[in-house]
Parts: sequence; C-alpha cells; structure tokens
Amino acid sequence: MTAFILIGSFGLALLLIGLLLGDHLDGVFDALHLDAAAGILSTPVIGAFFAAFGFGGAMALSRPELGTGPASAVGLGAGLALGSLTAVFMRSVMRMSTDVTPRTADLVGKTGVVLTRVPAGGLGEVRVAHLGQQLKLAARCDEPVPAGTTVVVVAVASATAVVVTPAGF
Repeated sequence: MTAFILIGSFGLALLLIGLLLGDHLDGVFDALHLDAAAGILSTPVIGAFFAAFGFGGAMALSRPELGTGPASAVGLGAGLALGSLTAVFMRSVMRMSTDVTPRTADLVGKTGVVLTRVPAGGLGEVRVAHLGQQLKLAARCDEPVPAGTTVVVVAVASATAVVVTPAGF
C-alpha cells in the first residue's frame, strides 16, 4: 500500500508543481519530442494519471480480498480514466477562442459622448464604446464641442487621443 500512496503523492506533487510553474514544466516534455498526440504528455495529464493510479490502487488494496495485481488493475483503470478526462479537458481549454484585442485604430467611425468640453483646436475628453469596453480618450476638434454632445471619431491622433466631429443625427 505504501508504494501506491507514494505514487499518488508523486502525482499530486506533479499537479502542484505544474500549477505553480505553469507551462514551464511542459517544456520538458516538448524537449523530449514525446508529445506526438497534442497534449497527452502535459503536466496536468501525467499528474492526474499518477494521482489516480496511486490512490485508486491504495483504495483497492485496502479491500482484504484484493491483492496487489487486482489493485494495480484498479489503479491503472482509475489513472487511465482520470488522465483521459484531463487530456480532453486540457485540449478544450487550449483550443478555446479569445476575444479580439481592442485597438485605437479601430475607433474610426465609432460614436462617443463628450465628457469634458472640447475647445476649438484644444483637447477635451470623450467616452467611446468599442467591443464592449468603455474607452475614455483625449479628443481634439476644429470647432468647440460642449459636454454631452454625441461625436464621431474621424481619426486617431495617438494611442490615447482621437480627432472627432459632432455627429449629424
């Protein structure tokens, strides 16, 4: 039983190290060129397999009618089941799509609201909604624009400043 508990503890330790070090430990498996099955030899999968194998085998061995051979088979089944489930989960997490990163260059044509009055040729402040985010930017306009006015972004002056014109709705 001690061997099974040590194997299970090794699996838990591997999971903990993988949690703390992240993808750095996965580079070991990449360097060995063993990962031909896209994620099967990742740290979470190997850790889950060893933890389930060790603790599953120890639980099976605690039954008086089971010997080391059947307990090893139970542990192997538990390890394969949990390792496979972890591999499927990790593969779906790695393939998950992410949202588009907002860029100020995409603001041209967007409407916004003036927060701080924009003097003619000077800087004011506008709020523009873009990809579900409220962006607060410096704004410049050729004519004075009072606060609360709806404006359209006609150009991007910098990463934090835009050129606007009053919306003609």
